[in-house]
Amino acid sequence: MSKSIVAIVKGTQEEAMVEEAIAYLGGLSKLIRPNATIVLKPNAGHPFPAETSVNTSPALVAAVIKVLRKAQPKEIILAEAAAIGCDTMESLKVSGIYKAAEDAGIDKIIDIKSDKDLIDFAIRDARSDINRVLLPRFLVEADHIVNLPIFKSHVSMVFTCALKNIKGVVQDKVHAIMHFTDLAAAMMDLWSVVKADISIADLIRPAEGFGPHHTTPIHMGCIVASKDPVALDATACRMVGLDIDLVPYFKAAKERGLGTFDEKLIEIRGQKIKDVFKQMWLPYLEGFGAFSEYDIRAEDSCSSCQGLLAFTMEKLKAMGEYDKNAGISIACGRKKKLPASLKRGKDLILMGDCLRKYASEGIYVPGCPPGEPLPFWAITDREVDISDPDKLRARMEKETAAFDEYAKKRRKTAIGK
Repeated sequence: MSKSIVAIVKGTQEEAMVEEAIAYLGGLSKLIRPNATIVLKPNAGHPFPAETSVNTSPALVAAVIKVLRKAQPKEIILAEAAAIGCDTMESLKVSGIYKAAEDAGIDKIIDIKSDKDLIDFAIRDARSDINRVLLPRFLVEADHIVNLPIFKSHVSMVFTCALKNIKGVVQDKVHAIMHFTDLAAAMMDLWSVVKADISIADLIRPAEGFGPHHTTPIHMGCIVASKDPVALDATACRMVGLDIDLVPYFKAAKERGLGTFDEKLIEIRGQKIKDVFKQMWLPYLEGFGAFSEYDIRAEDSCSSCQGLLAFTMEKLKAMGEYDKNAGISIACGRKKKLPASLKRGKDLILMGDCLRKYASEGIYVPGCPPGEPLPFWAITDREVDISDPDKLRARMEKETAAFDEYAKKRRKTAIGK
């Protein structure tokens, strides 16, 4: 059986690193056809600046554009659909990706969310609730898709890299369904109809900690590239000390036949894993059992609300509010009726638009999903008051600083550094 090739390159000059990685994969002429249309898919899901490592490094995006231009393509398009509730163009601009791509000579930048020319695809043998998907015509008709993820901690799936990044080629309606079903299976269902030809992952400054809401970047100085996204993700996990058996991605990918995570079937070129290894702190492995002091009812909820809730519980600990509010009930997700055992009134937090019809029975937190600080404020204040933006902004800055210190202490306790 042939092996999947994964290139690991360490350096300080992004363009040279990309060229080296491409060479390890066979060279540009073997990967990209002349006069081709190429679509680049970065990770630009949230409006955070480059230094947070929430999104792909703008410098890496620019480097990839410059290197691919040497293959004499007809057109290079950068395309993204930001996370639900986020504006794509705002995310691209705040992250620095928009300007970096323009300066590097990108031909087009497209917001997939606003694209109207869509093609309806049936997904054969769907493992999730995604039986059909609407994909942009320009993406489907492109000669090559180049996937440009960043490796970071992620509350919904422990981490995100090559496999999860392709989720950003769908619009919000499908995106929402994916979060309400088995997310790992839904991601692989999507990969069955839209595959990236190459993935080049940003592990220059990957993010550990409580991503994507609160990332802690660390320096590794690497990019990882492969035609096999499963092998790439597995290799990236091994580079940061994450046991792939703890991640639901890989079983779902195996069932779909999308690639290999078996070390014996992966050929590493360039740097060796042991030479670039850096233990990352990826805390989202325990589930809601870690918050047993609260009555949490998250069944039938999407992974977005579950992730926000898990982050909120950690934020309560960071701000010294966890013990003060222990014993309250928190509900999220679609429910035909509220369980009789749930508390009512100010000791019941109702998270998300799915529970709007029960708003009178507790403290209702609007949004799909709610904005990051709102569930925390609902718990601590027993109300949701967003009437004074300046006051809220100052409060968020103070809370972010406190959470930074909390995260540092948690990391030191977890991995001893």
